[in-house]
Amino acid sequence: MKKVNLLTLSVLLLAGVWGCSDHKVNSVPKSEPYTSKEAISRGDIVSFEKVYNLDKFEKFITNLSSKKADNIRVTSYTDEGDPIFKDLKFDGNVINYSYDTSNDAFGGSNTGIRTDTCSEVTSKKSTQDEIIYSISGCTNNDSGIDYYLFRTTK
Repeated sequence: MKKVNLLTLSVLLLAGVWGCSDHKVNSVPKSEPYTSKEAISRGDIVSFEKVYNLDKFEKFITNLSSKKADNIRVTSYTDEGDPIFKDLKFDGNVINYSYDTSNDAFGGSNTGIRTDTCSEVTSKKSTQDEIIYSISGCTNNDSGIDYYLFRTTK
């Protein structure tokens, strides 16, 4: 009888641990945080006071036009200094987009990694004479709005 109770308790404990764990299949791994200085040296497009590595973004746009596979990371920082990562991976047809706010200490329950599949990068001029870059034509975005990437005075 003790063996049956022990076995039942073990199964229930194991089921509880499994049920409370994050066991998503094919989830995007969380990126480890790094400073804006390190992001710039890694080649990230960094929107911090000004835009760094803009030439890498322009090359990505050229590769989109010629249907050549490429990928970039756009990194911005919260007021507290926490990184927000936006990864764009172009496979020659579509842009696989991920938006990682998992390092945002003050993001509350809205932090995590969201992914989408998009078709283009767009730009528009603001009233402050800035160029605002966004990604659009996304399949998971029910609201039809674009995902903001960064702005520059170029």
